[in-house]
Amino acid sequence: ITLFAFARDNYEQNPKYGKGAVPQDENGDVYFTQTVDIPENISEDICYEILMNWAKGRFAQPYAQSGRILNEDSQTHRFIFHVDQIIVFKSTGFVADESKISYNFSVAVKNGQFTMTMTDIKYRYEEGREGGGKAFPAEDWITDKEAYNRAGTKFLRSTGKFRIKTIDLKDQLFQRASDAVSGTL
Repeated sequence: ITLFAFARDNYEQNPKYGKGAVPQDENGDVYFTQTVDIPENISEDICYEILMNWAKGRFAQPYAQSGRILNEDSQTHRFIFHVDQIIVFKSTGFVADESKISYNFSVAVKNGQFTMTMTDIKYRYEEGREGGGKAFPAEDWITDKEAYNRAGTKFLRSTGKFRIKTIDLKDQLFQRASDAVSGTL
């Protein structure tokens, strides 16, 4: 228990996971976005092609349970994938604490940059357990209001882990897509 409390305290103190780390739009919807400059030696057409090929590979099994293109427009250099995958909180030989996460991952390439966005995030927790498997939107689970105690000083055990794993997933996706474009993947 002490080790868990120490780890949780470290996450709370890390600005990566702390207050303000989960942005919400004017409607209160959770979203993550990042804009990256395209390297000078790569055209927007090539950048779009690289990102589309990366996404097709990344959102296929074994990385995701399912990933499908919701919208693709090669003329305007935009695409959206809907993805279902598993995030693992803790896994031992006997117990796996995990959740299904679904989200939309979109890319728009224009003006020498590409913008990645992760939206419509939902969780389906404890699917295999009786009474489990309900869908929870990120807005009800990982926002500052929902992930912290009433005093706003500590992560709630039940929702804080979702916040941490979602931010880690977003960081991984944005970094791998950027690496694909820069050729460092």
